[in-house]
Amino acid sequence: MLNDLLRLLGDGGIHSTAELARRLGVSEALLAAMTGDLTRRGYLAPIDTGCNTGCDGCGLGMTCAPASGNAPAPMLMLTAKGRGSI
Repeated sequence: MLNDLLRLLGDGGIHSTAELARRLGVSEALLAAMTGDLTRRGYLAPIDTGCNTGCDGCGLGMTCAPASGNAPAPMLMLTAKGRGSI
């Protein structure tokens, strides 16, 4: 399942956690655990978006904000190790 997530991310584009969870057939909580594991293992790295708390004027158009309106989800990118594994 982790390899499936890496492949989805390797396809490019910006994906919400809801979309990724739906495509993988898992809950958003499990997806968060998966991305945390891949980050700790060096396959994903956080992107510094400069986001504090609001989305006003953000070019990402709230793609990182969960539907619940809570704090934005972290933006992640594949590392060289992650790209090499797909």
